[in-house]
Amino acid sequence: MTVRVAWIVALAQLAATVTHADPAADALAHLERGVAAYRTGDFAHALIELTAAQQLAPDRANPYRWLAMTEVELGDCRSASLHVESFLARVTATDSRIAEVLEVRRRCLARGATQIVPAPPAAIQIETAAPHDPPVYRRWWFWAAIGAVAITTAGVTYGLTRDRERPLLLPPVTCDGAGCRP
Repeated sequence: MTVRVAWIVALAQLAATVTHADPAADALAHLERGVAAYRTGDFAHALIELTAAQQLAPDRANPYRWLAMTEVELGDCRSASLHVESFLARVTATDSRIAEVLEVRRRCLARGATQIVPAPPAAIQIETAAPHDPPVYRRWWFWAAIGAVAITTAGVTYGLTRDRERPLLLPPVTCDGAGCRP
């Protein structure tokens, strides 16, 4: 599925570069289609369109904002955090969209998926924080799997080791120059 989406994005970008000479107009068209897809809940299509808009206009802030919001909906907080930081680096401190983007960051941090660590202005550093999940051995399915393996092992061992002295149920087969017979 991911390979198919990558091919669709690549073909769409190739078609856009061949047919249009104005990347700003193309970026705006992709942005508008991406926002429309986001508002209808088609986040996969929105991601494709918004990525194309961001690639055509990498100096513009709005594609990064919409990419962050779309990626949060898709559960990709790592990419969303990167796009939040890219958006914030391209706007002034008085931009009215900052509150919305900070809400995206808060939602990611609330999920426990990523932790944004302050870094020098030239770099963005993101460290993965482990969610507050219990260790594997404290999950119900771990012990259910261990029990299933133990029961299966005991059954196979019992079946292979019981009643070795009992005669076979099938008659022996004798083979000679004339053929094989019971």
